[in-house]
This record gives sequence, structure tokens and C-alpha cells, in this order.
Amino acid sequence: MKLDGEIVNCSPYDGDEHPPSKKLIDILTQDFQLSAAKGEIRAAGICCDVRVATPEHPEKIDAVQFALEHQNGEAVDVFLPYDLDSSGEVRYGELFAARRDKQFFVANK
Repeated sequence: MKLDGEIVNCSPYDGDEHPPSKKLIDILTQDFQLSAAKGEIRAAGICCDVRVATPEHPEKIDAVQFALEHQNGEAVDVFLPYDLDSSGEVRYGELFAARRDKQFFVANK
């Protein structure tokens, strides 16, 4: 999110048609760090598919992760667990959140 509230979609591309997810996340993180250091953004987030343990399931399950940060210092990971039923329909679980270490709005990066 830019300082004026405009939402901007970011899609990194490194020339590889099928790059590893971690590489794309690293590129986005570096881009957000640079934009934050320049004072160009108010908030940033990365959405990705992960496997995570939940309060109800200590074994890891599939979830969508929203890594969200704001210039005021707030940083949170929000998770939306999901699975596919026998007909292939997506079933969503309960959202849950956890604090995260800041990665975008950090000084001297």
C-alpha cells in the first residue's frame, strides 16, 4: 500500500518461468525493504501457500499465509487452513494469527 492508500499488486519476475517460491518471496521482501526505507509504502504483505501446525492440529496442514506489516511496527502472520473434500471442493478452516518478526519495515537493511 502506497502512502496515499493506493493498493499496488507486486509480481516479481527473474526470467525463470517456474522459479522456486522462496526465491520470489526473497525478491518481494527485498523490494518491500527498499520501498519502506525510501518511505514509499505504508504497508506490505505477501500471500503464499504453506504447511503449518495449528492450535487444533499439531501436525502440519495446508494453509494460505498472509504475511502483513505496517509502517507503525505491527507485523502479523494470518493463516487460513484449507483442505479438499472427496469431491475436490475446498473447505476452509478457522483463521488464526501469530506475531511475526518484522522483515519489511526494518532499519539498516
